[in-house]
Amino acid sequence: MKVIRRLLHFASPLRHYIPEYFVYTLLGILFGVINFSMLIPMLNILFGVTETDFPTQPPDFEVSITYLVQLFNYHFGQTITNHGKLYALGLVCAIVFAATLLANIFRYLAVRVLVRLRLNVMERMRTAIYEKLVVQSLQFYSNSKKGALLSTMTNEVQEIEYSLINALQVWLKEPFLVIVYFGVLFYISPTLTLFTIFFLPVSGLLIAALTKKLRKMGHFSVEGLERILSHTEETVSGIRVVQSFAAENYSAQRFRALNREFSRISKTMFGRRELSSPVSEFLGITVVVGIIMFGGYLLLTGRSSITGASFITYLALYSQIIQPLKGLSNASSNVQRGIVAAEKIFALLDEPVAITEKPNAVAKKEFTTSVTLQQVSFRYHTADVLKNINLTIPRGKSIALVGESGSGKSTLADLVSRFYDPTAGQVLLDGVDLRDIKLADVRSIISFVSQDAVLFNDTIFNNIAFGTVNADPAQVEAAARVANAHDFIQASEGGYQTIIGDRGLKLSGGQRQRITIARAVFKNAPIIVLDEATSALDTESERIVQDALSKMMAHRTSLVIAHRLSTVQHADEIVVLQKGELVEQGTHTALMNKRGYYYRLVQMQQAWPLELA
Repeated sequence: MKVIRRLLHFASPLRHYIPEYFVYTLLGILFGVINFSMLIPMLNILFGVTETDFPTQPPDFEVSITYLVQLFNYHFGQTITNHGKLYALGLVCAIVFAATLLANIFRYLAVRVLVRLRLNVMERMRTAIYEKLVVQSLQFYSNSKKGALLSTMTNEVQEIEYSLINALQVWLKEPFLVIVYFGVLFYISPTLTLFTIFFLPVSGLLIAALTKKLRKMGHFSVEGLERILSHTEETVSGIRVVQSFAAENYSAQRFRALNREFSRISKTMFGRRELSSPVSEFLGITVVVGIIMFGGYLLLTGRSSITGASFITYLALYSQIIQPLKGLSNASSNVQRGIVAAEKIFALLDEPVAITEKPNAVAKKEFTTSVTLQQVSFRYHTADVLKNINLTIPRGKSIALVGESGSGKSTLADLVSRFYDPTAGQVLLDGVDLRDIKLADVRSIISFVSQDAVLFNDTIFNNIAFGTVNADPAQVEAAARVANAHDFIQASEGGYQTIIGDRGLKLSGGQRQRITIARAVFKNAPIIVLDEATSALDTESERIVQDALSKMMAHRTSLVIAHRLSTVQHADEIVVLQKGELVEQGTHTALMNKRGYYYRLVQMQQAWPLELA
């Protein structure tokens, strides 16, 4: 029930739909009841009832169903007396036609209202999930499977639409239908109606037994689909590796195993789910047979005032109750899978955001003095990635981070960009802790170029101007020229409006990297973080881009992560990391003269090509 209440929270701003829906639903039910109620006068005419069987005087006014029935019978008798049975039969048929038309019109309008409500709820839910994902930290994504996140955004939301929302539609409509029809049935024959109600708890107990097992199996079904999506996403992303290792059959075998297990659980679950429909239908037919037997006994023995026409009408009305009762039982079983999906969505929405902004965070639009790391440590799970780092990055200086893989270079850069918060210590921007500054201001001051060229399936123009609405084309072109990208962009089929495909796969590796550099240049941030930004460029392009970047960084602060040490020899200062600790710091010349750890790294990189030769 908690899940249902929380789901309704997404519909709370749309509550104005509910009164409209109820009005249309109640009108549809009212005209539907009128439609079936016309069976009694129609059968009376066909079975030879005369005008003497109807009241000759209008009834005294009172607020009751009996008054309305007697008033109708009076006027109906007068119609037969004045115009004959054929005219009266035509009048009844006209009322049936009009009531059927109006009932279906109002049912259609009610469905239209609920469709709008359903689609708006789904839109709000998808938006909430996406907005949650874009503010999560890198640590969250390192602990999550991409396939599971995509499954939550697509399959789980769709499952809620197909099961929970449809169930809500049933619960909002069918109980009223059942109540109204049972009210009419009780009016026709209280004895017969009490007899039918006896069978309802039996059906409810059987359906409840099925839904218990469905919920448990729903968890396994959702998890199985996530594993399938994760495996597929990994295969597509790493297709070069799969094919280069001739692992197509290996990957296919893993997929078949996951798919087979998902199919097995789904077959069992759907089998149990669909069992509710024949069970409810069987119980419904059983009750109808019981009504015919018991009602026939009352009618033939004269133990009830019910007439033949009323009995047939009773059966027709009761047949209309079977469908909403069946819908309620099906909704009760189908809703279990939707609850599982909703629980997964709410678990994602409840996931805490590691990088948050303080309520009293200060605004900071400029960078004036330095970035300082004071006794900074960072732990990932149980492993220490950085240990007691003290470092000052003065404004306008170029600082290079070097060290072996896993020494903490990228983590240190991520701390400066506030993708992570330190486990201990502080990262200060002009003496202010990054955690005390508005997050958007921190990100606006720092421009980041990663080793992996991350691009989006959009135009080259929009990728360079990413995050900027109505960007100046001249500024975009200027950034592309600095990154040595303008010439190949102009040579593209659509120029700056060329769509580059998923992850920019329509471009070469060097072209993708130059687009990311152009994006950083366009942002024009005072601090630039370069994570081996030129590694994918050819020698000539690297020289040109490196020269352009050097000019661009002349009046900016840069933090350069380098694997090729030859690219950072002219940095103002080189910071050497080893196993998360700052072991050396100084210029290239000073560190080489020291003949320490940096010197050994340089010697190894210079000797490595000779050893290969």
